[in-house]
Amino acid sequence: MMRGIRKVASAIALFGFPTVFASGCAASSTAGTPFAPVSPVATSVQSPTTPMRGGVPDVTTAQWRQFGYDQGHGGYNPLEKTIGAANVSKLKVAWNDQSIVQPGGIVYDKNVLYVDDMGQSNAGLYALNAETGTQKWYANVNLNGPWGGFTHAVSAVAGNVIVTPCSNGSPSKWLTGVCGVNANSGKVVWKRYCTEYQSNPCPGLANGPDTSPAYDGKRIYLQMTQGVNEQPDTLAINPKNGNIVWSVAGVYHCPDGGYGGENPPPLSGGLVYGVLACQGTSGATEICAFYTSSGSEAWCDDSPTIYIEQLIADKNNLYVVEPLGSANAILALNAKTGAQVWKVNLPATNGAALAVDESRLYVVDGGTGVYALKVKNGNKVWSFTSNGNMFVGGQATVANNILYTNGGGGNNDNVAIAAFNAKNGSLIWSTSTISNGSSPASGIVVNGTVYTGCYTLCAFTLGTK
Repeated sequence: MMRGIRKVASAIALFGFPTVFASGCAASSTAGTPFAPVSPVATSVQSPTTPMRGGVPDVTTAQWRQFGYDQGHGGYNPLEKTIGAANVSKLKVAWNDQSIVQPGGIVYDKNVLYVDDMGQSNAGLYALNAETGTQKWYANVNLNGPWGGFTHAVSAVAGNVIVTPCSNGSPSKWLTGVCGVNANSGKVVWKRYCTEYQSNPCPGLANGPDTSPAYDGKRIYLQMTQGVNEQPDTLAINPKNGNIVWSVAGVYHCPDGGYGGENPPPLSGGLVYGVLACQGTSGATEICAFYTSSGSEAWCDDSPTIYIEQLIADKNNLYVVEPLGSANAILALNAKTGAQVWKVNLPATNGAALAVDESRLYVVDGGTGVYALKVKNGNKVWSFTSNGNMFVGGQATVANNILYTNGGGGNNDNVAIAAFNAKNGSLIWSTSTISNGSSPASGIVVNGTVYTGCYTLCAFTLGTK
């Protein structure tokens, strides 16, 4: 069956907002100021000024500056050559920071780790020397509090500013959003919280289909719920000052639909992809592609289900996970047009995490196993359905033909991380039990070191440091 794909000439034509929505839920331009109702601006569809690759942001030096390595969030580091199938079993803990408990996200830039820690008394954003684990600074961005299901907070490194999920920490009027933190000092330089409406609290990133930030080298992109809205706005933000560059409003009072994950919206070829509920035919959920330059729509695609579970992209395709009860539909959509390239149904019980390299898409389900599919046609290359101590923490990681999955920590013999041969699917290594409990942080692999949540925060290397 053909999936519904449509194009329109303006944001207003795209959304067809009712009057009641236009009066209450778009983002204001300045955090903390009184809310002024804003309707989406009618803008002609235009091509992006400079098409961007969905792949590697730096072709010479590996840096993991945002969720999933690059702006497509595919979890693939093509520059890693130190750890391979022959020596991965020799990885040992180089350091373990036990003051960071159940980290939510890990990124890396120029030998510095930036780690978001949620839900503990010492929750906040940490900067650490990546080689030694020595803490450089700590920023209390109020990551504790009633965040609900939002646990996978991940920062994005935007030059000298670290953009992180944050809150105002108020016990009476709790607001969440993103903050800019100086990379050298740890000082908070700007704050962008969700916008209140008539003094009603707003969830921001606390619940619903809201996301951590993504970065394309120029702007920050995320989805954040505003006012009394129940679906998020899609925002482009200037990382230097937190000002909103453009905003595509969500839908007024549209619950129980949209994006089920917390991962940042992926980008590819000058487009950013967001999930919007109650938009399409008969109120269907839609995946929409917006030009990063203006926020105007490139295409939208109606989903056959009300939920979208995961999205990642490479330079050719947008990969989508749609839950179907006891199965997941895995789709590849043409990144430029939204046309369906292929679709595969896989068994599923416990969510899904994705990764993609040059030839294979990897799908990890914590209850059923790991699958590798050809990116060209969706044909299965291999599957691993034995107990691999797999835990879905938001992202799988691929480097030097090894697929790393998040093992979950220490409970019930779970392990911090498991490694599979990406060519044939064999389980070639897993860590011994470390600490006690799980961590939502996905592991990253940079310059011969694996950094991952191990209930606390662990670095694994081939030698003793």
